[in-house]
Parts: sequence; C-alpha cells; structure tokens
Amino acid sequence: MANNDKTSVYEWEYMDSFDRIWSQQKHLPEIKYFLDTEYSWAKNKCRPKVVILGTGIPEELAYACGAAPYWLIGGSLASTVWSDELVPKDTDPVSRSILGYINRQGTVDFSDSLFIIPMTSDSMRKIAYQLKTEGRTICLVDIPPQRSDSKSSEKWQRQMLDMTKAISEHTGSRITRSSMISAAQRISKARYALNAFLNISRDRPDIVPNATRLLIQDSYYRTFNINEWTYRLQMLTAKTAELTRRYAYVGQSRPKVMVMGSPIIFPNYKIPFLIDDVGLNLTDTVDSTFLKQYLIYEKSDLHGSYSRIIKNIASAWYSRDASSAFVRNDSMYHYIKWRINKKDVEGVVYHVLKGQIEQDFELERFEMLFAEYGIPMFRLETDYQYQDIEQLRIRLEAFSEMLTQNRYKEVKQAK
Repeated sequence: MANNDKTSVYEWEYMDSFDRIWSQQKHLPEIKYFLDTEYSWAKNKCRPKVVILGTGIPEELAYACGAAPYWLIGGSLASTVWSDELVPKDTDPVSRSILGYINRQGTVDFSDSLFIIPMTSDSMRKIAYQLKTEGRTICLVDIPPQRSDSKSSEKWQRQMLDMTKAISEHTGSRITRSSMISAAQRISKARYALNAFLNISRDRPDIVPNATRLLIQDSYYRTFNINEWTYRLQMLTAKTAELTRRYAYVGQSRPKVMVMGSPIIFPNYKIPFLIDDVGLNLTDTVDSTFLKQYLIYEKSDLHGSYSRIIKNIASAWYSRDASSAFVRNDSMYHYIKWRINKKDVEGVVYHVLKGQIEQDFELERFEMLFAEYGIPMFRLETDYQYQDIEQLRIRLEAFSEMLTQNRYKEVKQAK
C-alpha cells in the first residue's frame, strides 16, 4: 500500500469516529474540546522528550522532571499497517500500532526521545528489543509480577527512583521536592475531575453516550496541557450535572454492562458503538488503566524528601496497578467484586484483542465470580479490523436480548 493510501486510511479512521461521536451530541457542545484534543494529538508534529509505551508508569514522575509524557497506547488499525515490516502480522494490534506510530515517516520526530517501556507482556519485550536495535534511547521497567513477595514493592520503588533520575538527566530538568509535590497535586486534581465526571454520567447515556465517555477518558493520554484538560472537564461535569437535574431519563432504561479485558482505545471504538447500537449501557470499563483514576494523593504521601515522595508514589501506584503483568490480578478482582455488590452490573463483556493471550489467564477466575452472582458473561475476541462488525453485532444483540429477558424474569418473580 502506498504511503498516501496509508495516510488516508489513518485520517478516515479518526474522522469516522470523530463524526459519529459528535453527531450524538445534543446537549453538550463542551465535548468539542475533547474531540479537538484527540485530533490535535493525531495531527501534531512534535519532538517529544519522554515517550511512555502503554499506561503502566506513574506519569506524575515524568511531569516532575519537566516533561509532559507523550503516550503511545495503540488504538489505530492504520498504524498497525505501518509496522508490517517490523513484526509478524499475528502480533497483538496494540504492539503493532505502537511500533507503527514510532516508525511512521513525516510526522512525530522521536529522534531525541527517551522511551519508557514497562515490561507488561512478551510483546512489549519484543518492542523494547526492536527499539534498541534501531538505536533508540530506552529505559526498561520491570513490573514485579507477585505483589505478595515482600521484596516486590521495594524493587519497584528502586526502579522508579532510577527511572525518574534517567528522565531528569534526559530533560535537563532537576528533580526537586517542590516539583514532585506540584506534579502529584496536578495529577491528583485531574484524576479527581475524571472520577467526578464518570460518576455523574455513568447512568445517563441519553446525555453522555457510551463512546463519548470513553473518548473523554482516552483524551487524558492525548492532552498536551493537563491543567487545561482538568479545567475543561470540570466545566463539562458541571454542565452534565445540570442537565441530569433538569431532564428526566427519556426512554427505556438499558441493561448495564461492564467491559473488561483488553483496553478499548480511540479511534477503534467499534465495541462501544455496537454496545450502544444494541441497546446496552456501558457503565464501566475495567482494564489495565482503570484503578489509577482512584489514586489521589493525600498530604501524608507528599511529606519528606523528593526521594521519599517518589517511593510513596511508587508504592501507592504498585498496590493499584491492574496491568496484565501480575500473576494474580487481585486489585482488579477486588474492585469487580465491590462493583457487583453495588448491584449495578447486569452483564459482562470480556474483550480480548487477538494476540493478547495474557488477558485469558484469569478468565476462568472471573467467570466463576460472575457465575456466583448470576451475572452473564461472554468472551469477545477481535482485533482492529472492521470486517467482523456484523458478526460481533449478532453476538451482542443476542447478549442484549438475554439481559433484557433476565430483567423481565426478575420483575415477574418479584410480583
């Protein structure tokens, strides 16, 4: 495929998702800022100093060193094609998409970038080797896979100290206690704002559709100005709260579903679009990133020297990390059990991207948990291609019908 053809597919992919999300906005023109954030990231020709692959790194440590991190988290079918000559085609689409972004010509200049690479999977190790072979400057971070090991947290803390030092040397910005506190407070404020928005919008898909909520979460990783992003989200939350008070829910209440497993990343939103099409309400996405939004630092976390603060941040992050690097993902398990006990989960879609076999290791454990509470669950395997949309639609329609019938049975039994 010629370069111009590849570029046009890339632009179509983004614009198709942009147009669909924007067409759903009836009450909230404030959403445009977050669409613009995604668009600016996709079109921006910059020279990032610090690049983070995936989401398994405490970004506040990069901010403390004067670098707004440039995130590469996948999401694009077009960018997977750009990596065809670098990795096998059966490599998982997230890894292929990341490599495609890095090696695409004529856009972002990564020649002076420090790549922070958490070892969350075999694919990420292959990416690290590929980038090292290309002569890139890399910093590898190994996530200790057993939290029950008493030495694991200490090992993670040492790595975060070393990583922060490497970022500081690369950016030429000295780490100080003040810069650490400021970064932790800014990120805490952003996460608090995101929590507030998700809580107010979770049960009102008539005001904030499923895909729009996901886009706003995703835009956190695309912004070049975290303070502006936080302010805009606070304004959007206030407007959403006003609308929920002013307008009663119109239409039939939809069955509430949780999506867990492989992250859903913009612009590849075929799953949330289909969930909306078949009449379900996606109330929660539980993936490797979800628990970090609850990590808001207290004053006690920010006492002591800058190295002590780094250790506190590292320890808090490690205890909440929900990545696939862990042998047993207990943090995710306990969160899901808490959500079930709130009685606002009626069904679960277990989303697996082809090649991400690590997502399946704990599938049986979660199946048993949901079965215990009588919550239907089904595994949905796909990739970034769009050819399987109709097949997925049929399966999701059947799942939606089953959840609707379950509601009917419960109402009938209650009578």
